Amino acid sequence: MGVRLEQFRQARRIHGGLAGLLTAAAGVHLSRLPIPGRALRKRVYSMMYGGKYGALDESELEQPLTDYRSINELFTRGVRDELRPLSERTDVLLSPVDGTVQDEGLIQQHTVLTVKQIPYVLDSLCPETDTTAFNNGRFAILFLSPRDCHRVYSPADCELTRVVHVPGCRLLVHPPYQTAEYPVFSLNERLVMELQTEHGRVLVILVAGWGVGCLTHPFPLPLPIRRRSTSVCELSPTRSLKRGEWMATFELGSTVIVLAEGGRTERMLCPRDSVTRIRQPLFELASEVRSGESH
Repeated sequence: MGVRLEQFRQARRIHGGLAGLLTAAAGVHLSRLPIPGRALRKRVYSMMYGGKYGALDESELEQPLTDYRSINELFTRGVRDELRPLSERTDVLLSPVDGTVQDEGLIQQHTVLTVKQIPYVLDSLCPETDTTAFNNGRFAILFLSPRDCHRVYSPADCELTRVVHVPGCRLLVHPPYQTAEYPVFSLNERLVMELQTEHGRVLVILVAGWGVGCLTHPFPLPLPIRRRSTSVCELSPTRSLKRGEWMATFELGSTVIVLAEGGRTERMLCPRDSVTRIRQPLFELASEVRSGESH
């Protein structure tokens, strides 16, 4: 009950009071409904962006702004491929999203420690997942603002072997609202996608935030979604994904956490607070991994 009350308090605060919260909540529920007419869509989208959320870069959209018939269509849009070219480097793991690097570092004693000194033990982030090999590996926490593209892309050529859905809350993932008392990344609903790459296993964790309607995939996935218990989907056969290929979508706000196995990566290529883009290098492979690939 305490977590639910905190969720309400945070949402009311970010929306400027109860009236703003109720308006935002109504907008979430109505986000799938088509908005009639281009003029009305333009007005609605102009109210959403350019103020609190920052302006959209319309030049990046796959189609004209008013062609998006609903708020949900706009949030789940793609971005023009030529503006997110696939990195030519093969000695890296790629960024799976457009976003801001909230934090990055080493996983020590099986714990991700955020910039706010909030510890997250891997087992709490990734239940029903063997995380032993990720100790001494690297992590990156990537925050997606409402104006970012909300699709998630593969960081490497890989096999999607396993997906775990963890039910949870909808606490705000915005960095200013994160507290040690309410560790958002282990309390919120999330999806753990396990990838087997030539650089070892990689975990891509999608953390739902306030207003997220659901987490979806561009391909069929036999994963039951339960409200009270964790669901595990072992893919057999596994699903092959190319580096930079679209593999999941958020609806509304979100955060993505990327974990790489220990000894597989050498350094983070995007420093804290920097902007990262889909398909750009995120982690550089360790020198011994790179030299091994060259033989």
